[in-house]
Amino acid sequence: MVLASLAFDGSSAQAQGKGEKEAVRHLGPDVWALTGARIVVAPGRVLEKGTLVLADGRIEAVGADVPVPPGAREMALEGKTLYPGLIDTYLPRAWPEEKFPPQGGSPRDRVTPERDLSLHAFEPGLAKAHRQAGFTTALVVPSSGVIRGQSALINLGDGGLAENLLRNRVAQHWSVESTRERGVYGRSLMGATALVRQTVLDARWYGRARASESGRRIPFDRSLEALVPALTKEQPSVFETEGFLDSLRAGRLARELGLKLWLVGNGHEYKRLREIATLGSPILLPLAFPDAPEVGKEGNDLSVKLEDLRHWDRAPDNPAALLDAGITVAFTTFRLAAPKDLFKHLAAAKERGLSEERILASLTTVPAKLLGISKQAGTLESGKTANLLVVEGELWQESPKILDVWIDGRRYPLRSGEAPALDPRGEWELTLELGDGPPPTLLLRLAGTPAELSGQVEAGPTEIGPIVLDLSSASLAGDRLEVVYDGAPVGAPGAVTLELTIDGDAARGKGTGPSGEFGVRGKRTAGPGGGAQ
Repeated sequence: MVLASLAFDGSSAQAQGKGEKEAVRHLGPDVWALTGARIVVAPGRVLEKGTLVLADGRIEAVGADVPVPPGAREMALEGKTLYPGLIDTYLPRAWPEEKFPPQGGSPRDRVTPERDLSLHAFEPGLAKAHRQAGFTTALVVPSSGVIRGQSALINLGDGGLAENLLRNRVAQHWSVESTRERGVYGRSLMGATALVRQTVLDARWYGRARASESGRRIPFDRSLEALVPALTKEQPSVFETEGFLDSLRAGRLARELGLKLWLVGNGHEYKRLREIATLGSPILLPLAFPDAPEVGKEGNDLSVKLEDLRHWDRAPDNPAALLDAGITVAFTTFRLAAPKDLFKHLAAAKERGLSEERILASLTTVPAKLLGISKQAGTLESGKTANLLVVEGELWQESPKILDVWIDGRRYPLRSGEAPALDPRGEWELTLELGDGPPPTLLLRLAGTPAELSGQVEAGPTEIGPIVLDLSSASLAGDRLEVVYDGAPVGAPGAVTLELTIDGDAARGKGTGPSGEFGVRGKRTAGPGGGAQ
């Protein structure tokens, strides 16, 4: 083995002076052909039987007569349906330091526009529950405050933020809300509104003063600086609402302050549909319909309000009513106990007249257009990112059977209880094909179960002995193993991904690190029980 810093970042001392391009051997794309499936290319466009070819994370071809490319890995999907990956437009996430140091009720306690979730460490657990519900992409947003900060658009694959980030600083997020928390400024609704107005006035003055050629030096203020894109309408301003009065109030405030308004819906829009439609704002709509009131139980009948009964009955009509009013609507899992609960609410809305075509559009093409990724996502067209679902039966039912989710061309099997095709556990000696000179090696140890793998990679020796790093993730799909680890501890910042096709006790594939792609070959040196192979 060579020094860990060489083995982990995909470069080697032997390649010095030859340039990085010569040191890294770029391999051909990983090609899959999904054949015989029903393909929902886009809302309203369906191929009853066709083939979809994936190459290097993108859709290479789709059609009824597309041939399987030579050397492609074929997956027969007769009787299955392919859908574009779903996009969640509002996934709140707490900032690490949710509680700020006491500042004596400073107005800035709830004003943090400089927060940027694209700088926040990515949590793989955040993605898993969404993948189970068919989501491949999400807008991750800050979850607290009055002026909350900026969102990040991510793919929901394994690995780090660098591999999954699509766009940073997508929007500025607001919530004009009261709070019972003591020691903060602007606790009441009136106080929060005044806080927003004053902050915007300060930011406009700051922007003009910084742009002025008067020669006066204006101290840099990162909070006010972060608001400038929202004030110039380069960023949308997304207002979270709790009821229709919040929506109308946000509309008036955005018009007064000159903001590009997006609303996070609340399910009560049907009560003031005409007024909300005149705002001209897209709505990121949670589908969190209320449960049926417990009418009929002894002592409960008189305690159930008529307004609650009416809302329970009318709430499933709300999505179709908004769309019929000409409002741009993108659905979100916000306010649901679990992302998969979305489907039972979609089924209820479908019974009230919401078409499957509109449902699909509100989860794919509409959010893709709003978020500026229509050229990469939203449909299963050639040239787009390979984000898609494999479904058995209908997707738009209370409990759809989603078999696989593909993100960036990587397959995530979701079948519960399916026996893995092979067992990759044990120790593997991996050789990295970086270029000229002796190839470095790594020791890969895989433990856990074939369905839930864990493990470590070891490189060395070094002056301080072998260096061992835990895997960030490890997964098996058929005969394809993928492991990810963080190279930062050994001076190679960023994730390193190894993708291997296993054939008995041999493996071959590619790796991707900070310096690019390189070949990998390996052999198993010990089985799951530790015995020699």
